[in-house]
Formats: sequence, structure tokens, C-alpha cells
Amino acid sequence: MDAIELGKDKAQQLNKFIELATQCIDDNKRDDAISLLSSAISQYPAGVMTTEEIEGKIPSRSEILTKLGIIFTESGSSLDPTGVHLFQQAILYDRKYVAANYYLGKILMNNGNIAEANELMERALHNSVEGDRFYGPAQKAIEEMTQMTDSKDPIFAIDYLIGQSMSHALIDSPIGTFKKMSFDKIENKYDANVQMFPTDATTEKLNGIREFNSNHGFEQTSFEEFLPAHLPLFEEHNQLSLMLGEGYTLIDMGAEIYDVCGLNIEPQLTFTFYKLINNGTNRYSYLLLAGKSPLELKDRQLSSNENFEYDTRIFDVYKNKIFFDSDNMIKFSLALAKDYFNDDITLDNIENKSISGVKDETSNQLLEIHDDFNINDSRVRIIIDTDIKA
Repeated sequence: MDAIELGKDKAQQLNKFIELATQCIDDNKRDDAISLLSSAISQYPAGVMTTEEIEGKIPSRSEILTKLGIIFTESGSSLDPTGVHLFQQAILYDRKYVAANYYLGKILMNNGNIAEANELMERALHNSVEGDRFYGPAQKAIEEMTQMTDSKDPIFAIDYLIGQSMSHALIDSPIGTFKKMSFDKIENKYDANVQMFPTDATTEKLNGIREFNSNHGFEQTSFEEFLPAHLPLFEEHNQLSLMLGEGYTLIDMGAEIYDVCGLNIEPQLTFTFYKLINNGTNRYSYLLLAGKSPLELKDRQLSSNENFEYDTRIFDVYKNKIFFDSDNMIKFSLALAKDYFNDDITLDNIENKSISGVKDETSNQLLEIHDDFNINDSRVRIIIDTDIKA
């Protein structure tokens, strides 16, 4: 990140907010502390470091985000989605920030998500010094986890928890299948945003979620009433030119959408599948753009669906490390072609294929696409070119 000067007045105001918040924490005034720390965070410019942070004149924003996360999660003892998100944001700004890694690891460890917890605790231990506050507890947690195995789905619990908090529904898989409607094809509406509509099964599922919410203090109408007045919330951004250039023409789209209550979501929680024509060969191609958590959820969904000859899994855990299978990613993409477009594509139809990693840095809006997807990437990009003529 580039650095800019915050200025003496703002720096003094920020430090005052933190001083008052610390006193509120000591006095057990939770809501006041949250308000003051939130005011402190608002002083930091988006996407850039300040010279005052670098020079140690004000705390880093990771420190403030972590303080907020500690309040929401009661020092990591409570599984609070807002707190999880705050710890994750602290790590986004400073991957090595020990306290955020430790507390988030503690939450996931207590929740049975051992693979992610182990990675976070290892990072906390690696970036602390023997005798520091978190060194001993992190070391002890890592030793304990050698005797533990993952007990919860999905593996990518951080993303999943944030998705749950966004949809206000603490029930299984707040995700739905959306497709384009035929009249969109007729009118050739393939510009920046493509309107998506839920399948019948998804409408039924989302109505169940909304009924659940209504019975638990969050009043909602049926999804059939909600959708017409909120269509823009269910538009998928056409990222074709950004991800592939101008060599392909969009034919159809499908998506899995977490956003069942009308909140915009982070790129790593998105899942979009494109049917394309390769302009150079005039043959069909497919593109998948997916975050890891939605990818895992959809993978699990198709594996358990008797209508698909797909019984593999993309992700697995071995000795508390997460691994993925590239061959299964390709098989999964072919199952998606059947699921969304009823296309029967086999491995023999594939002319070319590639799996790339996408790194979305939301703090400064950067996008990096690179060969060889790895588990630390925010999204995966899978391209399949077939021998089937358009």
C-alpha cells in the first residue's frame, strides 16, 4: 500500500477515540466502546496506509479492527459472524498481525474447523516471539490440534460464517441457484449486469429461510414478493472481458447467490458459471469464477444429487492441511454444464483447459490473475474449451 499523511488534527482525534474506548472497555460499556472504535476506524483512509501508522504515532487499523473483534466475540470465546469478519479484515490489512490470527484461530478451533484454525495459529506463532502474550497459547493450541480432526462442513468456515451473517440465516447453506431467463436471450441482454432468476427449488428454499428469519425476530415477506421490488440485487456482473479478454461471446449464465436478504457480497463469496462461444474456433466453451466456500458448497450439493453422475470432492483435509484436486475441478465444471444448461459434456469433448488463481485485494481494489490456483487465492478461474460446434 502507498502511504499518505493523516494530519495532526485527525491523528489526535483518532487517538482520543481509542483512549475513550479503552476506558469504556474497562468500565464494561460495550456499546459505547464499539461506537468509539468504529469512529476511530472511520478516520483511516480506505485502501492506503498512513505515515502516522508507519511511524507509530497512531495504532494500525489492524489493531483497532482486532479490538472490535475481541468485543464482538468475547475474546474469541463466542462464534460471532461480525467478529469473525473483523478479524479477517484485520488480517487482510496485515497478514502477520498476531492477535487477529490467534483469536480467529481460537474461534475456528473451538468450532471444529481444525484445518483453517491450524493455519492461523501457525501464523500467529511464527510472527510472535517466545515469551510474548500469544506465543505460549498459540503453541499449546497447535499441539492440541495434532490430536483433532475437522468435524464441520464446510472447510472454509470463515467465508461461510460471513455468508451466514449476510443472509441472517444460521441454517444450512444459505445459497441458491439462479439462472438467466429465456427472454433475456431473445433480447440479447448481455451488458455489464445480467439479470438472474431463482430456480423453483431455490425459491422454495429461500422462502424457508425467510420464514425462519420471520420466526426469529427478522420479519420478511415471501421471496416471490421480495424479488420484483429488488431485482437489481440479483444481477450478476458480467466479468467476461475482465477475465478472458475479447475472444469469447457470452451465451448463457448461471450463478449461486448467498445474497438472499439483499446485501452486496465480497468477490470471494461469488459463484458464476458462463456458457460461451470461442470466437476463434466457433465452438462452445465454459468459464467458472468461484470463491472457495461457494465452490465447496456447490461441490457438496452436486455430489449428493442423484441426478448427476458426480461423486467426487474438490477439497480434502490431510493432517490439518487443506488440499484440492485439479482433475475433480474439471469434472465438477462439466457437472455444472449439465446442472445449469443441460449440456452433456464429457472429458473427451475437452480441447483445452486451464485452472488459474484470482487474488482479490478488496482493501485497494486490486485484481491479480495467475496460473496455478493455490489455497490462499480468493477465487478460482476455470476455462474449458470444447470440440462441440456452436
